[in-house]
Amino acid sequence: MEESKNRSAALGRLNMGISVAYEIASIALIAIIVFGDVANANDSIKRLVAFSAVITSVTAWIFTSNGLKTAENSVKDMSAEEAATASGKNGSKQPWMIYQIYALVITVATIAVTLTAIY
Repeated sequence: MEESKNRSAALGRLNMGISVAYEIASIALIAIIVFGDVANANDSIKRLVAFSAVITSVTAWIFTSNGLKTAENSVKDMSAEEAATASGKNGSKQPWMIYQIYALVITVATIAVTLTAIY
């Protein structure tokens, strides 16, 4: 059981790490749009940047969502002793669904703002 928890925690950290990489890629795409003057580029360049922006945002959301779900599940799987610790009490009080909704809203907003900046 302990090995399963360790694998799950490692997977959650990996998902969150990958989501950070994708968030950095989103910021880079915004910089490309702004400083590369993509709004005035030809249609094929606009489509390429728009596709990259959308797929990067969706992928970041997938990894973020998976990382959050793993963290939520690890809190649910704690033993009574683990739940009695400060981190256990803190983890059980986290609004995991709100974090999921926030991540989704930010993803949709990023896509909308990016596409309006391009077109």
